[in-house]
Amino acid sequence: MDYINCTVLSRDLAKDLGKKENDSDLEFYHRAYNDVALTFICPPGFPEKVGPLLQALHLSNCVVLYVDKIDAILGEVILAIDASEIKQGFVVFDPIVDEEMFQKISENTCVKGFERIEKDEILEKVSSMKPVKVEGNTVIDLDAMFDVKSVGTVALGFVAGGEIEQFQKLKAFPKNEEVLVKSIQKQDKVFKRAEFNERVGLALKGINAEGFSRGMVLTNDESFKGLNEFEIDFEKNSFYKKELTEGLGLHIQCRLQTAGCQIESLNPLKITTGKSIAARSDEKIILIDINANPRIIGRGKIIKI
Repeated sequence: MDYINCTVLSRDLAKDLGKKENDSDLEFYHRAYNDVALTFICPPGFPEKVGPLLQALHLSNCVVLYVDKIDAILGEVILAIDASEIKQGFVVFDPIVDEEMFQKISENTCVKGFERIEKDEILEKVSSMKPVKVEGNTVIDLDAMFDVKSVGTVALGFVAGGEIEQFQKLKAFPKNEEVLVKSIQKQDKVFKRAEFNERVGLALKGINAEGFSRGMVLTNDESFKGLNEFEIDFEKNSFYKKELTEGLGLHIQCRLQTAGCQIESLNPLKITTGKSIAARSDEKIILIDINANPRIIGRGKIIKI
């Protein structure tokens, strides 16, 4: 079976597309269609916070963008999709929307290439996609962790690289703690392994939920580290009008992690974070100014750690 994860910006639409898993600022809706396991990821924490939107996009292979009006929120969504480099997606227009205006504001972004479809085509179109599998080392992005009596520590997340097997030993970053995968669940059923893109529940030994924050990474990739200082190859978007300066306090989005950060130097661009984050060289990042409009400053990648 193939597994596809798709960001949906409308909670009402997400409810029509799949069965809801959780209540959060980042919600998951599951559906099997055409022998494909679909997870629709909706960030109801946006637009109050931009972090959940960027987290949803990080987990996704594609986007379904429902456009019912042209406003600043839509503009920020388009910037977020472009900064996340999501090149596969679909646009569903409400009849009242000026499509020519949408084409103007999406010009020079990934969204310009999205296919225009109707609501009743979503499941067929998304399930027909063929996402490129990330082979190699095991990488799991965790979005939740809790302690369960008689079970121990349970973590929820997505397989972002390779596959995971029962009894596999991994490292948990950014803390660099060794953990053992005692068991794997998918949709409340026990399995011995899980593949790329799958939603998993993991019973873990060697770690507990105390101090957990969304974005912890489980991996056997030795290039991952817990970082709070790094150099970035950065591209600012043209809609952010402020100048970056040394000492400026911002936020950084890396995988599912959001952290406060400060610019230490401009050439090269060096960043320090208030807390360690899990990352490796060439990791994609997005810089955020929570006091600006739009909040997304631009995208980059870590080039020196």
